[in-house]
Amino acid sequence: MRNFDKELKDLSFRLGSEIANIAKEKTAPIVTGRLKRDIKARNATASGVTITQTKAVPYAKYVHGGTKAHIIRPKNKKALANKKAGLFFGKKVNHPGTKANPYLFNAFKIYQTGGGLDRALKDFAQDVGQKIIQEVKIEFK
Repeated sequence: MRNFDKELKDLSFRLGSEIANIAKEKTAPIVTGRLKRDIKARNATASGVTITQTKAVPYAKYVHGGTKAHIIRPKNKKALANKKAGLFFGKKVNHPGTKANPYLFNAFKIYQTGGGLDRALKDFAQDVGQKIIQEVKIEFK
């Protein structure tokens, strides 16, 4: 087949888009909805696709991978506080860390076990097979 890279790129984009949609619908945490809205399939090539967030949601990696216990210190002030809520925390806070929520990985697992991956690969094989048959017919005319 002459343009097999295009077919693989289309398959990568389909897989990435469908997994991103599952993440948006079922696995992404919803607090403000900002992280959920920003999940996208990007950089689809013949060798793969990236499903990620943009720099608009810099905390996504911490939600997905979790964080270790750490100390939070003020950057531009003398103390940490939430003025709107009237809370004062002090000069440092010992944050206990956060549990990982691998929502993209979970979306892939749902896609895989729900038959989505099998359907996409079957459709891909049928499309490629039809195109090969068409090219053979053209060559032997």
